[in-house]
Amino acid sequence: DYPDLKMVAQQSANWSQTEAYSKMESILQANPDIKGVISGNDTMAMGAYAALAAAGRKDVIVVGFDGSNDVRDSITSGGIKATVLQPAFAQAQMAVVQADDFIKNKKSPAQEKQLMDCVLVNGDNAKQLETFALTN
Repeated sequence: DYPDLKMVAQQSANWSQTEAYSKMESILQANPDIKGVISGNDTMAMGAYAALAAAGRKDVIVVGFDGSNDVRDSITSGGIKATVLQPAFAQAQMAVVQADDFIKNKKSPAQEKQLMDCVLVNGDNAKQLETFALTN
């Protein structure tokens, strides 16, 4: 619920930077006043940002999801605005614990879908990002 935001398009780019570039070109043609892009992963964010930059639209805010080194580098050079870092190590640990519990006790987690806290990576902390993890 974000009353000040209006979604003007929703496209899948199949986790492809090239496809995201093409989709962003089409979205930009149909919606020249676009203000921001929220991408399902960093690879697609890189493609969307490249298309926007090629169109001279570096004013459009682009946010990715994953915490890749490529997006970190884009953030630190003033390109992509942010990414959301998934806690991959914690996710893997949780999966192993739950699999072990299922194998030993035939016990499934209480919820099929489980939420984990993520970390916003932006210009303030991007230099601490290395290979999908924040360093101290």
